[in-house]
Amino acid sequence: MIKNLFLNYKGKPTIATKENCTYAEASSIGILYNVDEFNPESIGKLEELLTSDGKEVEKIGFVEKPTDEKFIFHKKDISGTGTIRKANLSKFINRSFDFLISLDTSENINFKYVLALSKATCKVGFETDQYYDLLQLSLKMDESKPKAIANIVRYLKMIH
Repeated sequence: MIKNLFLNYKGKPTIATKENCTYAEASSIGILYNVDEFNPESIGKLEELLTSDGKEVEKIGFVEKPTDEKFIFHKKDISGTGTIRKANLSKFINRSFDFLISLDTSENINFKYVLALSKATCKVGFETDQYYDLLQLSLKMDESKPKAIANIVRYLKMIH
């Protein structure tokens, strides 16, 4: 409970300093995803779609159970006071992506904290009460997760 208070307090949304960016102009896209909700195959297809458009893609996943995987983080990788304990996670948060795609509907406080701290210019994800103030573009979650991911890319391409 105390950790939630700290993370909610310290995890206020960051406002990007870069002006608007279109998908065509974007060079870097981050993918922040919940491993328990979105399987590696779906994330791989998303990454493939983005890289085929010439985008540099970096991804990091969140899991409920601890792991030593390099590009996965867990709640223990964030201290009770909000200090990031994993170097790869810190690097991801501080990278100024043109777009950050958030793939989560669980509304986990640790995931939300990373999303809030991200330095991305435009954050895109699924519509939830918890993420309302963190996303510049939020979409309704489709019943089919692969279709929902495809819709995110479709709407990103519409940004001019």
